[in-house]
Amino acid sequence: MHRIHFTADDLPRVRVAPTLGPMAETLFSLIALRGRAEETMFGAWRRRVRGALDARFAVLAAIAPARLPYFDMAILAGQSRDLAESGETFLASPRQAVRAELDFYAGEHGRVPTALAGLADTLAVRREVLSTVEAYHRAAVGPHWGRIRTHLEAERAKRGTILLDRGVDGLLSSLHPSIRWKSPTLYVNAGDQFDADFTLDGRGLLLASSFFHRTPSVMFDPNDPADCIVIYPASLGVDHAAGIWAGGTSTRALANLLGRTRASVLTAIADGVPTTGALARRLDISSAAISQHTAVLREAGLITTRRHHSSVLHYPTQTGLTLLDRHDTLHPTP
Repeated sequence: MHRIHFTADDLPRVRVAPTLGPMAETLFSLIALRGRAEETMFGAWRRRVRGALDARFAVLAAIAPARLPYFDMAILAGQSRDLAESGETFLASPRQAVRAELDFYAGEHGRVPTALAGLADTLAVRREVLSTVEAYHRAAVGPHWGRIRTHLEAERAKRGTILLDRGVDGLLSSLHPSIRWKSPTLYVNAGDQFDADFTLDGRGLLLASSFFHRTPSVMFDPNDPADCIVIYPASLGVDHAAGIWAGGTSTRALANLLGRTRASVLTAIADGVPTTGALARRLDISSAAISQHTAVLREAGLITTRRHHSSVLHYPTQTGLTLLDRHDTLHPTP
């Protein structure tokens, strides 16, 4: 049981996020992939994804072992709507922050797996782990991310209505059957997670819903436990899940229309990969080729491009999203 202790200053600082972003959900999906719960909603997805994995993905088992806690790469990657941005944040994480996560992992499991051992000190190891996670995202989460994001946005809107109608007490009392609010303490039954107390000391609390994380959890910085986030499962029914797995334009049909590479570029931009460099790394082609494809997509009205500081960022237009059969507003356009 986790106990989160509020002060009077914390209650007005409760915030609700629809999601921590595609990186966090990708990492949470590893737990759903390993488990057997809610088979009617996740069974077909599990079978398809498991069938696509091979020895290259062994590092995923180190990140999300059979017994909690897992290596909290999500907290190192931070909250972001963009997978590439989260990846860059992870690569730039301070050595002491990564070391703290590894030490915490080792304290609970007895050791750090070989695949993760060099993360604190060696950038090449971080890049290798990140590359594997990104490849897994493309196979398991990316094709569905637009619809997952839309579902989580609807979850946040529902919580906002509860907050307006019933106040913070009503919000904290209605998150999940395993989360109980008895002022001034929020009790989170996190299953196999250890017993702990967290005192917010006026910082407030972020609540974030998750599509894949089906058990409430508390994420925190081992060096600063008061800086914590409560992850709660979004409401999800069989019909919702079926629509998420089944939706979307046929990849083959899109490739026939635009060409395989150009279709991949548009899909990646819609998945939250906005920069030319990140697109080149994801698709394993040159930045010059990416620039040519984005120019054609922009001329066709399927993407828009703007400059932010020294970066050039690409976003899907509503026409591009419609072509992909994605009815979300994941990325703002200028």
